[in-house]
Amino acid sequence: MNPNLLKQLAIIVRQGSLSSASEQLYISQPTLTRSIQQLENRVGAPVLKRSRYGVVPTEIGARLARLGERILADAQHGEEIIRQWHNGYQSEFTIGIDPLWEFATVTAMTDGLLADPQHVFHLRTGSAAAQIALLQDGQLDFLLAPAHLSVAQGMLERHILFRDRSGIFAGQRSSLPGRKTPVTLEELAQMEWMIAGASAGFLDEQGRQPTPKAARIAFTGGIRSVIHLLGSTDMLVRMPARLALMTGGIRPEQRIVVAGERGPRRDIALWFRAGTDEHPAMRAVRQLISGIVQRLDQETPDFGVLGE
Repeated sequence: MNPNLLKQLAIIVRQGSLSSASEQLYISQPTLTRSIQQLENRVGAPVLKRSRYGVVPTEIGARLARLGERILADAQHGEEIIRQWHNGYQSEFTIGIDPLWEFATVTAMTDGLLADPQHVFHLRTGSAAAQIALLQDGQLDFLLAPAHLSVAQGMLERHILFRDRSGIFAGQRSSLPGRKTPVTLEELAQMEWMIAGASAGFLDEQGRQPTPKAARIAFTGGIRSVIHLLGSTDMLVRMPARLALMTGGIRPEQRIVVAGERGPRRDIALWFRAGTDEHPAMRAVRQLISGIVQRLDQETPDFGVLGE
């Protein structure tokens, strides 16, 4: 089958009309119509049907359009690889990044990666539970994420590089920030909570919070909204304490001391597939990332998190 036909079908489905698709493809609408007829002759059934909103795919058309989208994406990636090669870059590496880590370490991470003259880096931000599956499928080369996860880890290796503990933070409108005495579990049970890192796969799940109240709002894959609510409400949230304070958007006094709780470990590890370290470029990039993260661990204040 001619892959160009699948790419054209994907663009028609994406645009919702033959006229818009023909403009994007720089071909006439009759030419595009003949391409679709050729594809339908090969399939033996319609791949498009008209609706009040334009054209939509049939069941088989939708399946072929998804294949066309992958062909388009691979072709665009191929063009980028050629540009990389012409500019002297040896390899491209895709790195999954925990959202809070990305927000808290943006300067050190980007500066450290850009200092490497030989490789191109694609950083992808998302929850650990989603990204570890991408790592196992080979869609990521490395993953910077919590070291202790409850999700299936398969044939993966991890190197723990950054030390942290989970802590509870209170919004600025709460009476708890700056309090000198520990907060009791009974007091926490009366507070309003939000959840950061929902469905992230942490071993210390959000159910640890001692409250009969359901969390009013939860966030997966982002941190800016959490920081906003900590500055504008009285809500509580559990997060990696050291990283949260590294963002600069949360005051140290907003981290509350809880009676009888030290906070479970929430270290950051570099994850990668077993056996990939045999490739020299993979080994070099692993050492590069490890060096950046270890320097952050050594040079960043622990805010009293680690010594408790």
